[in-house]
Amino acid sequence: MSRTNDTILDKERRRQQAQDDIHEELTEHSRKEEEEEDAAPVNERLDPTTMPDLYPDFDADTVETDDSWYVDPAFTPQIPLWQRRMQEQVVPHDSTLFDLCRVVVESSAKVDVLDVGDRCDWTSRMIVVEAKSSRHMHALTEDLLKAIKERNRAKGIEVTINVDGRESDDWVVVDLGSFVVHLMTPEAHQTYDLVKLWTTTIRAPTEEQE
Repeated sequence: MSRTNDTILDKERRRQQAQDDIHEELTEHSRKEEEEEDAAPVNERLDPTTMPDLYPDFDADTVETDDSWYVDPAFTPQIPLWQRRMQEQVVPHDSTLFDLCRVVVESSAKVDVLDVGDRCDWTSRMIVVEAKSSRHMHALTEDLLKAIKERNRAKGIEVTINVDGRESDDWVVVDLGSFVVHLMTPEAHQTYDLVKLWTTTIRAPTEEQE
């Protein structure tokens, strides 16, 4: 009987030892997984904010993110030179409308003033502006219109402003009645060559040409 009891106790000890070994192995395995996860690179970890389908219970509003490491409070955006000049210029409101428009566009672009009163029946003068790019052209247009409106507001007058080509990429026309402002990209300025068109003398055809 004593031998039988010893055998049962021995089996029970071996079974308990086996369970302890298994528990120890599982604990060690879990510990290694946690260490590997902590040591994994940031770019290899799943971000709940970018994969909400995998984390339905994740609330992004409760997470505080520190973005100070990539935001430089001393950073100043670079403004193009032509735009800085336009921001710094002061246009007197008591100037004539023609002089005001000329000052605005001459601040950062090449300008030609044409007197076409003797060959044009719908305006007397033209300001032909060659901008540096399409973006520059539209910026000049907006600054021109802003200056005109501010002048009119200061004088308490209303002037009809007809703008054609606001959606164009190469040519905008601002018609102010007695004169017209053509704002063009370098490509359009070269292609249409309004300066040559309106300054070249038109000769009557000779008898041979007829």
